[in-house]
Amino acid sequence: MKLMVSGDTEMRKIPSGRELTARKMVSEVKAATADWDFDVISLGFPGLVKDGRLVREPLNLSGGWLRFDFQRAFARPVRIINDAALHALANYEKGRMLFVGFGTSVGAALVADSVIIPVELGLIPFSRRNTFMSRLTKEARRQNGHKRWQRDVFAAVLLLQDIFWPDDTVIGGGNAKVLDPLPARCRRASNLDGIKGAVRLWEGADRLAKPHGTTWRINMHPSRSKPTPPPHALAQVA
Repeated sequence: MKLMVSGDTEMRKIPSGRELTARKMVSEVKAATADWDFDVISLGFPGLVKDGRLVREPLNLSGGWLRFDFQRAFARPVRIINDAALHALANYEKGRMLFVGFGTSVGAALVADSVIIPVELGLIPFSRRNTFMSRLTKEARRQNGHKRWQRDVFAAVLLLQDIFWPDDTVIGGGNAKVLDPLPARCRRASNLDGIKGAVRLWEGADRLAKPHGTTWRINMHPSRSKPTPPPHALAQVA
């Protein structure tokens, strides 16, 4: 988990994994941010989200997420977005943008004319015997070596560009920093960008994204008459 609060560049990290339940996540976030001052929480979730609510249990964490009351547990307003969509929101400028995140898992989101569409990549076949998840994650890089992993990333990005034809491709996630060079027609994002997306879920930000089914609609020019957004904390489950 990666935690930030708006107005600061510090990022705090908490180990996640298949033993992480929703209740344990809340407890550890509270402990890690006890000295931070914030009013609302944006939660980037590694899975399906519909109308701001979780649709199914995460594939790479423990259970207990689907019906968990995050707002009650944190005693603060909480807004939830798919984690790849969160970073796409942070980096979007115009037109068609593809965000692909390479880290513990593999995530992606397409933004087409200010509409964010998360794309579940993990179970897509990469070859006859492998999926995107088995070839492109942090664990795949550890097992197969950096050179093979980087070749696989290049092949995957080229395939996704051929499918979605983006004007702009953004590579993010924890392993984005070790890609050298980047695939063609790509730019690199940082996990620090996530706080920008987190703020943009709340009224008063420079842009405002609201859930619409399984997508998010970005208002690129929200009313300037609304107050400056209060401090926000980002809890991104990795």
